[in-house]
Amino acid sequence: MVEPSNLGPQVDERVGEALRRQPPRGQDPEYDLVRDHFDIAHYLLQAPGVMDDAAVDPVRHFLGQGPAARFNPEPNFSTESYLKRHPARRGGALHPYAAWLSEGRAAGEIGEPVMGIEKLAKVIGISPDEVAGHLADRRSDVHKRLHHGKLGEMFARAVEVEPLIGDLWPEIARPRMMPIPWLVVADQLGALHACQEALGFARARVVLVVEDPAHPLAVRLLRALQAEVEAHDVVVVTTATGTAPSAETPPGVRRVDFATSARGLGPLMAQQVLVELLRSLCVDAIVGIGSRLLLDALTPYGRALSSSERVYLGFAGLRRGRYGQEVGASVRYFYRHVELVDGVIADTASTAVRLVEDYQLPDDVAAKVRSVADDRVLAEMVGRLLEGRRDDA
Repeated sequence: MVEPSNLGPQVDERVGEALRRQPPRGQDPEYDLVRDHFDIAHYLLQAPGVMDDAAVDPVRHFLGQGPAARFNPEPNFSTESYLKRHPARRGGALHPYAAWLSEGRAAGEIGEPVMGIEKLAKVIGISPDEVAGHLADRRSDVHKRLHHGKLGEMFARAVEVEPLIGDLWPEIARPRMMPIPWLVVADQLGALHACQEALGFARARVVLVVEDPAHPLAVRLLRALQAEVEAHDVVVVTTATGTAPSAETPPGVRRVDFATSARGLGPLMAQQVLVELLRSLCVDAIVGIGSRLLLDALTPYGRALSSSERVYLGFAGLRRGRYGQEVGASVRYFYRHVELVDGVIADTASTAVRLVEDYQLPDDVAAKVRSVADDRVLAEMVGRLLEGRRDDA
């Protein structure tokens, strides 16, 4: 007798029929091992074709797919994820799930559906096995509440009011468990943690975001900052992709190669992590000099970032491109962001004049643009950078 569930009598009858049709024990040891841990209702939610055909044995259907199994036998195991972590199991005599049940689980192999828990484990300071255990406990609790608890009962009542809601029942077969609902979240958390680890998990006064720390404007600004604050209060974040910049930064200045830490993230995800990193440093000011990643990130995240952080951008003069046109970061990004940021640092007086005149800036916006070719003006700019965070005002 199958315990009634919130999934409804049709699913309950199909589960009961599947149980009645299972072969006697002792005929197939692999089948016997798997069925003792197999969640038929969970499987049917993923496989509508199996649900609709009473002649199909869900356990046999799962085993017949072998390593290519698309549907999971229980909420806390995924054949695909298991084989990605333990590829040697792909060519075994047993189905990967049976191999995990018989020996892999006891050996510490992980079958957790969500990839990336190894990165999360490092972030929160526990073992991957413990992370998998916590996720399994939470997922099992949600699973039980949906199938037999008040949560699922409320959902079933909603289906009675609006039948279209019933189309969402299969979604309960793949609940997303926080804090790691999918792989990209683990990748982002891992990248952010790696950056903070490289920086000693300590806040700073000023952070420079650069493609290359050898940029002349960055070199001058770093030298001027050292005259006013301790070296460890300054952080340099390099964002150049490919080979990490080889140029050195002054002794004591903390530095992180963001591109390496965020390797594997797509551009949009990398932008989000960069912004989260900058906010987490609790600096007095952020200065971007030539970093395309930061400049691109300011389009979706600039207003949110500038609401709590003081953001400055540094631009050098234009140069001739291979086709004779003038090229440089300011061509694409200056006008887009000038009203958003707190100030613009130009490398020379002529660069500052061009930025103001080429874009016909009104006086209040033009006042943001300052040339630091003169050491006195550079010192004044450093003083402005160290005035304090926006949310401290």
